[in-house]
Amino acid sequence: MIRGLIRLLESAMAKAKPDDVKQMKVLSDFGLFAVLGTHFHHSVEDDYYWPALVSNGADRSLLEPLEKEHHMIDPLLDETQAAFAGLKGESADGQSFEALATLVKRFKDGMLSHLDNEEPVFFPLLTEYMTDDESHKLSLTVGKKAPRQGVTWLMGGVKYGMTSEQSAEFLAILPAPIRMLRPMFLRKYAKDCGVLGVDPATPSQVRPD
Repeated sequence: MIRGLIRLLESAMAKAKPDDVKQMKVLSDFGLFAVLGTHFHHSVEDDYYWPALVSNGADRSLLEPLEKEHHMIDPLLDETQAAFAGLKGESADGQSFEALATLVKRFKDGMLSHLDNEEPVFFPLLTEYMTDDESHKLSLTVGKKAPRQGVTWLMGGVKYGMTSEQSAEFLAILPAPIRMLRPMFLRKYAKDCGVLGVDPATPSQVRPD
């Protein structure tokens, strides 16, 4: 899902017209969701999943390089967040938008590299040191703490960036009102993708086999 939403953000940046105020507002909303969602993703791993794995016997030294990567990426997230926030409600001049595009590329490259490093370490440890029941209970806990801003983008990522089985498991940890409003969120997602000039199904183009 994360990879799919990064692909969608890259596509949106490529189609963006800095003098289109409506488009810049939607792009700002999407960019802020991407940054805040990444911060949340990091904190969930640092504060919940990795301590739980270590408590169950996992070697902490395997996770420390990933934690360091989080700390390296976080300042870039703060800078990118400020740049996206500056788009809200107004057009962007060419220089400031070019600076934003540079930040987004760094964000994309940094996140994809981090995921490439993280997945071969984290997933095997999760399989070995955490039962499905433990994982489910932990997911329910952190799901209640997830940021609500940008939930429409999240619903689009879930629909198009996950398999049906993955989507069902992910949605199960979300509060019931969010699940009930999912059709409305998906309509808003499609509408915002239209403003950005991107295909709503773009995240599915990077879905794993």
